[in-house]
Amino acid sequence: MNGQAITVVIDETGDIKKGKKTDSVARQYLGSVGKVDNGIVSVNAYGVYHNITFPLIVKVFKPEGTLKEGDKYKTKRELASEIITDLIEENFNIELVLVDSLYGESSQFLRKVDESNLAYVVAIRSNHGVWLPLGQSVRENKWCKFERTFSNKKS
Repeated sequence: MNGQAITVVIDETGDIKKGKKTDSVARQYLGSVGKVDNGIVSVNAYGVYHNITFPLIVKVFKPEGTLKEGDKYKTKRELASEIITDLIEENFNIELVLVDSLYGESSQFLRKVDESNLAYVVAIRSNHGVWLPLGQSVRENKWCKFERTFSNKKS
């Protein structure tokens, strides 16, 4: 992309998987079905550039009960932090990082993004408190409709 700035979106996804022959399959929360079920979960990074979204990195989450010899347990937050490191090491020009509350409420992940001098927007649950740096304030906007134009120029 010739050094063009991108927005990075980090989110996890889970898919139902029958059987136990695939590594890292376990009973866990699967976002695609909105409940705990047998399946596989990954932490994913997507790039957004001029309304085009494209995959960047996928890291499979390995629940503790599925680890093989030599594997180290890593939380989804740790995997997301690794993704940020990997993207920086690959010299991606990251303009903004967007994450949901799983990462937005993680001091470990926010510390990694902050240490990397990246701008970020995070979601937090309404019952979650945060300390803001001096001079910063929270701004809450009401949801509003908007028209999205896709890469094929349709909206």
